[in-house]
Amino acid sequence: MTAPNTLVAIRNKVRRITGRPNSTQITDAQINEYINTYYMYDLNEQLRIESFRYNYQFVTSANLPVYDFPVEAFLTAMPPVYIAGYQSYMTQSRENFFRINPGLNFFQKSIATGNGTVGPYNAQLSKTPIMPGFKPNPPGAYSSSDVADIFAALINWNVLISSTDAFGRSSSLVDDGGGTNPAGLGLLFDPNDVSTASAVARGSIDYITGQVVIGNFLTAIPVGTPINAQYIPYVASRPQSALFYQDQIILYPVPDRAYTVSFEAYKYPSQLLDDGAQPQLNEMWQLLAYGAAEKIFADNGDIENLAKFHPLLEEQLRLLQRRTIVQQTAERTATIYTEQTAFPQYPFGNLF
Repeated sequence: MTAPNTLVAIRNKVRRITGRPNSTQITDAQINEYINTYYMYDLNEQLRIESFRYNYQFVTSANLPVYDFPVEAFLTAMPPVYIAGYQSYMTQSRENFFRINPGLNFFQKSIATGNGTVGPYNAQLSKTPIMPGFKPNPPGAYSSSDVADIFAALINWNVLISSTDAFGRSSSLVDDGGGTNPAGLGLLFDPNDVSTASAVARGSIDYITGQVVIGNFLTAIPVGTPINAQYIPYVASRPQSALFYQDQIILYPVPDRAYTVSFEAYKYPSQLLDDGAQPQLNEMWQLLAYGAAEKIFADNGDIENLAKFHPLLEEQLRLLQRRTIVQQTAERTATIYTEQTAFPQYPFGNLF
């Protein structure tokens, strides 16, 4: 007889622990939901075990600096990062990243001149290629009802085109991050336009060639008034540093071609959907049963049984953690001297 480790076995143990042997008391589907809730969302926060660590990889595209991290599949990203095999700098601090990679704006005057109308205007930026804006990951919803606030929250722009109207008020356009596509084309919007239910595209910019097409400003630009631009030019090459921020990886320098980027990340386990499905480690089956049972006790306000069975859950957590502890025991904590070898430890020397 083999040791139990399937979803059916976990579910049966949950019924024994909670004293609910009958499906009229709680259905199999409800128990499965409790099991998977604990497995997917609680366990990884209670324990970060070796078995959930993965080497996450993605491939860069030329002229694209920002890459979304799959937050639905992975929990956290950890340095070091390797870019094309080179160990590179990785940080979660915008201050540190932009201190060594400042996004300095280049100011170009009079890319076009007002003609007394809102547009259209055509212009050519002199420094190319241009750093595209980008959208957070995921864009999601925003709590504010103000369209301008919503627009600002959904876009991190890097291009600003501005002028003044007849009353001396600024009229501006910013890029929307649409440049994060192979075509290298972004749209231009007025961030202060709150006259419609959603922001209206008012032009476009080609980040590679620097060609700007302004369909229309929100207000007319007087005759002879200069239209100026601020943007971030760059020289593409192999990235040497990475910023992990708002669930995105920002690389600098901007890639000039495809490179493999890899770093460690903790991965969510796969849900147990079929009766024969097994957890990632066989020894997890009792832990998942106690975790699901605790959630059932909590939802039913059964504080007495919640307190009674919690020590058993803690015991299973400690037992599961032993695998990671024993795995790590054989290796000392890494330092800058770890790679140095000596005769007693490596009698045949460092052949590399």
